[in-house]
Amino acid sequence: MALEQIAIEPVLKYFCISKQIIKEQSSSFYFAFSKLPSYQAYSIFVIYDFLRQLDDAADTSNHSKFNELVLNWEKASQKNSIIINHQSNISEKVAYIFQTFSIDNKFLEDMIVGQQHDLNGENITTMTQLETYCYQVAGTVGCMIYSILSPNSIDAIKQKVIEVGIALQLTNILRDVHEDALEGRYFIPERLLYKYGVSHKELLDYPTSDNLKGIFKILSNKSLKNYEESQNIMTHISDRKSRVALELSIEVYKKILVKLIKHDFENITTRMYVTRIEKLVILGKILLKSY
Repeated sequence: MALEQIAIEPVLKYFCISKQIIKEQSSSFYFAFSKLPSYQAYSIFVIYDFLRQLDDAADTSNHSKFNELVLNWEKASQKNSIIINHQSNISEKVAYIFQTFSIDNKFLEDMIVGQQHDLNGENITTMTQLETYCYQVAGTVGCMIYSILSPNSIDAIKQKVIEVGIALQLTNILRDVHEDALEGRYFIPERLLYKYGVSHKELLDYPTSDNLKGIFKILSNKSLKNYEESQNIMTHISDRKSRVALELSIEVYKKILVKLIKHDFENITTRMYVTRIEKLVILGKILLKSY
């Protein structure tokens, strides 16, 4: 039995609430990771639950909740030994998981910086700034999950994990561009909008203008190229269940992008999603390939 499993299994009952929240609110994420051994799955769910709470606080400009989560994390992460019980807050649970799996705290520190961008309503001006932001809010998550799924050091593969994380976040931005614009949130670089003569108002329009489609094509091509790194990551994960779970999570999200491209981004006012049947087909293909 792995040392991580020995450390996590006695506290699994305190992680159950996060499992239930992810099951109800993030069906694709739950679908991908729920078949892992409990000590890995529940650890991933706790981290993702914490990150969702952080993201929700940032998106709703809830500074007090955001600061509470961050302060609790900073306090817990500085402790040499953390005891988990029914009184433990989610930040303490995350710190315990980070210590157990030797996850670099910098990944969460960088994530917090990215979320502060949303909390403060900062604009993204350049593609470089966009890629940095995508690393902060998604590439970091990939690095955290990899550290739970693989006993190998992330150092040799970290940049490839980050590239795929950027692909996932670009997909998220393309999927939610209309929804975000309704809330006054804009993630397409201002210089790219200016270059193509696209205003923020056009992000609310149907059908999508040709100029805006040109921007979407640039971002989707970048995302597709980054997704190509996923197979290189899989070669660094020896455990079959872990490999299947990670590839499934990536391929389901990639399917969203493929469907957006197939529909030529014609109607961004309707949110694109992957059906359960499509998820099962993706899973079947991955399982056949994994033997």
